[in-house]
Amino acid sequence: MTEPDQGGLDPLDDARICNGRTDLVIDWVNAGNDATKSVGDGRRLIQVCAYFGDVTAISFLLARGEKLDSLGPDLGLNGAVFHGHWRLTEFLLSRGADANAPDEATGETPLHSVFGAAYRAEHDLVLEVLLAFGARPNVTTRPGVPTGAFMRDVRTRAETPLHRAAAFASERAITRLLAAGADLSARDVNGDSPLAWASWHRRDVPVLKLLSPADGSLYPGKPMMAENLRGQPKRVPEKSGTQRRR
Repeated sequence: MTEPDQGGLDPLDDARICNGRTDLVIDWVNAGNDATKSVGDGRRLIQVCAYFGDVTAISFLLARGEKLDSLGPDLGLNGAVFHGHWRLTEFLLSRGADANAPDEATGETPLHSVFGAAYRAEHDLVLEVLLAFGARPNVTTRPGVPTGAFMRDVRTRAETPLHRAAAFASERAITRLLAAGADLSARDVNGDSPLAWASWHRRDVPVLKLLSPADGSLYPGKPMMAENLRGQPKRVPEKSGTQRRR
């Protein structure tokens, strides 16, 4: 059996784990090393595994002395949601994470975090998991607070998750939020509705229709802009007495 490591991880394994080979964590701990060890950049092994969404490695570390608290006060839920790890999201919620826990500074909930990252299909699955665990769709953020959700110079606007979804999410996600009770008439600190956010972000007509008044008065029967711009060529009748060139 390999002797327990008294310092840090082997430099080679350290680099590989940091780059996503979280399966190596199992071999390393099974060799007699500490499950609460940190890698070279200061993160604990469980934090690296959570970043890559490795539920198996996390479960292994928890069985060998690590604690979910090491992932932070929210048990790592917002990170899992933001990165689209629906399996890890489900695991953390089943272990006691709160689907409605707000960020202390911004008031953002995990449901806001679904729509902060660039859209991927995985985020639709994360949304389903959060709603299944009771995530509330009409919570607003605290206005004017810098947020790391977009990793740029952005401040919260007292927006609901639907505001963000209107700007960035799929039609499926917007439809799902509405079915869960999201309020079309909600206004942010500037008085803008989810429809306004969709308009600012130049969403296509199908999204605008989802967010329009229930009477369907917005853009009735209107095709998408791309269709209008393409147009439809029509055959020009030939003049009598003319011949086509060979």
